[in-house]
Amino acid sequence: MPFDEHERRTVRAWASHVQGKIPVILETTRDERSGALLACAQELAALAPQIVLDSLFRENHDPPGFFLGHGWIWHAAPAGAELRPFLEILAIHGERSASPQKLSEALKGDSEKTVPNPRVAPKLASLLEAMQSPRELAVFTAPQCPHCAHMLLELAPIPFVSSYLVIRVFDATLFPERAQAAGIRSVPTVLFGDDFRWTGRVDIQHIFEVVCRSEHTALSAAAAIRVLKEGKAHELARLMLASPTLWHDFAAVLTHPDWSVRLGALVVLEELAEKDPAKARAYLPALWEKMDGLPAPVQGDVLYATGIVGDASWKDRVLRWMETRTDDPDLREAAEETLRKLQTAGGR
Repeated sequence: MPFDEHERRTVRAWASHVQGKIPVILETTRDERSGALLACAQELAALAPQIVLDSLFRENHDPPGFFLGHGWIWHAAPAGAELRPFLEILAIHGERSASPQKLSEALKGDSEKTVPNPRVAPKLASLLEAMQSPRELAVFTAPQCPHCAHMLLELAPIPFVSSYLVIRVFDATLFPERAQAAGIRSVPTVLFGDDFRWTGRVDIQHIFEVVCRSEHTALSAAAAIRVLKEGKAHELARLMLASPTLWHDFAAVLTHPDWSVRLGALVVLEELAEKDPAKARAYLPALWEKMDGLPAPVQGDVLYATGIVGDASWKDRVLRWMETRTDDPDLREAAEETLRKLQTAGGR
C-alpha cells in the first residue's frame, strides 16, 4: 500500500519540522495484512529519518499494528485523511520520548495550576487525571473519511495525558471482518466496551465523561494483556472482581500463546478464586470450549486453572477428556494432579 506523491510530500514536510528520534514499534503476525503495514512502515522510515522502527513478529493471527507510545495502537496503514493525525500522534510521542522530565516540568506550570498537556482543554484534562484504572477505546475509521481525520486529531493527545488509556484504531476497509463483528455501519465510530458507541461527529468531552467514570466495563483481551505485561495482575483482578458481569475475552488471555501472559492470567484467576470462588469458577466453561483446539502446553494450563478454581462437579469433565489423551504422559500427569485437587475441593 505505497504512498502517493502527495502523501510523500506530506511526510517530508512533517519531517522537516520534527526534531529528535521517534520510536515506533510495528507488531506483525501471521495475518496476511502484516505485509501492507510493514511496507508502509519502511516507507515512512525512509521518508522521515527521525522515525526509529522496531519490527516485532508475533506467532499468532492477531491483527498487525503500530504501537505509538503506551496509548496508541494503529491497525491501519495510515494513508489519505488518516495520515495527518497519525503524524500528529508521532510528533507528540516524539516530544514525550525526547525529554520526559523537561516536558513534565513545562506542563506543570506554576504551583497553583497543572496543565497535563497544552493540546487538551483543562476540563477534559481533569477528567483524564481522575482516571484510576485501565480503559480502552476502539475507533473505526476509513482512509478517505474527513470526519475520521477530525476525530483522530482531537483524540491525538489524549492517551499522553493518562497512562491508563489505550486508543486502538481499526481501518474498517483493511479489517472489514472486525468492523462487521462490531456492527460498524458508518465511520467514524468509537466503541467503549459492549455498551457504549458514538458515531459521526461527536464532542469528545461527552465520550470521556462516560469513559473516565465507568469502572465496570470489561477490558478487551488486548487491553488485559497490556495490563499484565505491565506487571499489574492484581489491578486486573481488582477490576474483574468489581465488574458485575464476566469478561468474555478473558478466556483468550488465559489461552494466549505467550507463556508470560498465561502466567499473569493464572495469577489473576488465583486471586479471583480466593476472593470470589463462584466468579472464578464461571470462567471454566469458556476455557473448556476451546480445549481441544489448544496446543498441549496451553491445555496443561487449562487443567491447572481447573484445579485452582473448579469443584468436584468438574471431575467427570476431566475424566472424559483424559480418555482421549492416552498418548501424552505429561498431560495425563497434569490431569491426574487436577483430579486430586478437585477431590480435595469437596463442596467448594
